[in-house]
Amino acid sequence: METYLIGLLVGDGTLEKRKNGAYAVWVDQHIKNLQILKRVIRILRKQGFKVYFYDVPGNKKRVLVYSKRLFEILKEAKENPSEFFRRLREREKLEFIGGFLDAEGTVTDRVVIYNKDKKLLERIQEFLNTKGISSHIYAFGKVFGLQVYRRSEIKKLMKLLDSIKLVSSSRLKNIGGC
Repeated sequence: METYLIGLLVGDGTLEKRKNGAYAVWVDQHIKNLQILKRVIRILRKQGFKVYFYDVPGNKKRVLVYSKRLFEILKEAKENPSEFFRRLREREKLEFIGGFLDAEGTVTDRVVIYNKDKKLLERIQEFLNTKGISSHIYAFGKVFGLQVYRRSEIKKLMKLLDSIKLVSSSRLKNIGGC
């Protein structure tokens, strides 16, 4: 299973075992993030899944699949995301972070990944440190934010991660060499 997708689903995915026994996995995104959903659809179709794509209230779109296999992978990843992340190989960690950033991140003049799971953010921070990228974790109430704010660090991040939010951010276009 592609780890970009797992990272995105750990952040924004929902799973449900339906009354009829079906295993449903879906992700909702605001229509401004349509590129992310198009990528999710491509990945899921490439994996052989039948994909349902439709509108949901609040100017959102939903991508839904029925799959016990995907349900079980996502359930394991969501139950203990920091341990799931720890077990990934280096390339998979980068893919996971790219998906997780697209789900939980904000890109302005800095990059911030928000999540309640501080341990996962700490694992991501440790991994980024091995790549020469320094970051800081701040508390925002019950939510934490892993923040990369130095231009030189963001440049490194942009070279390492395949993230739609990083690529499409107009604010980062001014960073030379990217």
